Amino acid sequence: MSIPKNNLQQLFEEYINECRYSRGLRTQTVVGYKAVFSHFSAMMPEVTEVRSLTVEMLNEFFKRIKTRERIVGKNTLKVGLEDSTVKTYGNKLNAFFVWSIRRKLITENPLSHIKLRHPEYKDKRALETGEVHKIFTAVTLHSKTPLILRRDTAMVALLFFCGLRLGEFISLQVIDIDMEKQILSVRAETSKSKKTRYVPIHPTALLHLREYIKERNKSGYKTEKLLVSSNSDKGLSRHGLKHWVKRHSKLSGVKFHLHRFRHAFACNLARNNANIIKIQKLMGHADPRMTSTYLRSITVEDCRDDINKLSI
Repeated sequence: MSIPKNNLQQLFEEYINECRYSRGLRTQTVVGYKAVFSHFSAMMPEVTEVRSLTVEMLNEFFKRIKTRERIVGKNTLKVGLEDSTVKTYGNKLNAFFVWSIRRKLITENPLSHIKLRHPEYKDKRALETGEVHKIFTAVTLHSKTPLILRRDTAMVALLFFCGLRLGEFISLQVIDIDMEKQILSVRAETSKSKKTRYVPIHPTALLHLREYIKERNKSGYKTEKLLVSSNSDKGLSRHGLKHWVKRHSKLSGVKFHLHRFRHAFACNLARNNANIIKIQKLMGHADPRMTSTYLRSITVEDCRDDINKLSI
């Protein structure tokens, strides 16, 4: 059955199917698109046809999401969304508009006439070394078995020294670790860029990996997944990883999520004079502008030694 060319909701679904099955985008990327389209439909119920995608309509959408009141947490009133979230919404809608132009459903991208405010980041996303020590200490003090102790210390070391994305991290297999060459492989099917990349393994991470693999073998695990479940011979699940973060955040007193390790990885490389091209390559970014967003935790004090080295 052919899809009506004006039905916006059905066109959204067709675009999602193309992203998922034809283009093979990551599950999390597709979920992000669906969430934005769902929110758009909820906020703009009167927009049901593709011909309604105008500059005026989009301005009204951004007005509504920036002024909408909602309750978050423990009955806390919050108004609107952060500029970074609005920018994300714009980027995901833009991808659909470009697709619609390619399909000749619209003749002009309505976002081309709207300049969204560039978000100003003031928070420090990177974990400080002291915070990583606290997380590591929490792991050491509260692991219930030798296997879990070795697994969790290897997890912290991998996150801190390799800067992996969540999906890349949870998808690691034993064959992705080359102990002899001291190289970690991020396979194309797990990478956001859809390209395989290689990350040198830091000696400290290598030490913890060797101890973990030894303990894992003693426990008789056969799964191809590198990070194992504590309950059965299978890989650690996303739900299990979420529980791990929540537990160690509470035990360590450090409020963190896995992506803060990735920010720390980028900042530590920069502090050790790695240039932006090297950092970009190690993080798997297609654009150095994306890499630069990870360096916002670099402070003025981090630059003092570089200034002091200047001479006439």
